[in-house]
Amino acid sequence: MLITVSPEVSKQMRPPRALYPKDFQIGNSLGKPGMRALQKQVLKDALLQFTATPAPGEIIEKVYPEYPVPPAA
Repeated sequence: MLITVSPEVSKQMRPPRALYPKDFQIGNSLGKPGMRALQKQVLKDALLQFTATPAPGEIIEKVYPEYPVPPAA
């Protein structure tokens, strides 16, 4: 199970199961420090992928509204 913040790079590896928490930054693949509830939710969502049957290389994208999106540059 791969949790990725770089879906384009990860897609090239064709992982059997992958979750992309949309807009999460490098180093925060489960959420920012101290966001325990969000971290648990991302981990649960990743584990649920073991019951799904995605195509090889398919990356499931999920939005977490509680994760603050950085301002556009």
